[in-house]
Amino acid sequence: MACSCEKCRQHTAQLGLGRGAVTRTAMHKAYRKAAKAWHPDRFAHDAARRHDAEERFKQIQIAFRELTEHNPDGWEEPAPTAEQLPSRARPTGVALSFGGAPGCYVGPQIPARMTDLIFSLLGAYDSALALIDLGGRRAEGPSEFLILATHGLLQRDALQIISLLSYADVGEVRLADRRSDGRAGWFQKLVWKLADAGPVYALEIYRRDGTLFCAIERAIEDRAKATLYRFLQDRRQQYKGA
Repeated sequence: MACSCEKCRQHTAQLGLGRGAVTRTAMHKAYRKAAKAWHPDRFAHDAARRHDAEERFKQIQIAFRELTEHNPDGWEEPAPTAEQLPSRARPTGVALSFGGAPGCYVGPQIPARMTDLIFSLLGAYDSALALIDLGGRRAEGPSEFLILATHGLLQRDALQIISLLSYADVGEVRLADRRSDGRAGWFQKLVWKLADAGPVYALEIYRRDGTLFCAIERAIEDRAKATLYRFLQDRRQQYKGA
């Protein structure tokens, strides 16, 4: 059972929740809604309101963090059955596991420091299944990443540009050996031949219109790319039949 101390009651009120029983789902939805409503970027052209929004946004972050830290075993609710989930959110036939590959996180393994950012990016109607670090592991969290969400993909690139792609709009997915790529020069091929060059496969994800959505080469291990490839192929088939 979740804590009902005065501080926790204040935090639930800060998130716009009532005094009744609060589930984990309700708390997450309330947090996302409040964070979206008071995100400072919405008031970029109004200095006075932006200052107020920054304070409100900060308090919302504090309320959510302290509630989750103070109630690690609270807010529980029965896990929904497959029949209770929306058809396109039901588990697929592919087990999403990266086998401990560095920079790849599934579900509960996603770093806590990324939780608030993921909520603000995905909104109230989606959740993260996995997070792939595309920019090298950093203590403060990845600057470039790919999120596998329930309904699609979200990428943040080196320029901090956010791109979204629904699984329904995923086109061709390619897993190619870069050593046999005609674009690789003779010197690069020689390096690959003489040394352990690490990841040698490239994963390319295209939109249905044929344009490139994301290309992953050396950021993660080849076994992780293979897992992504199988997962996306499975999602394509699932949405094709939906």
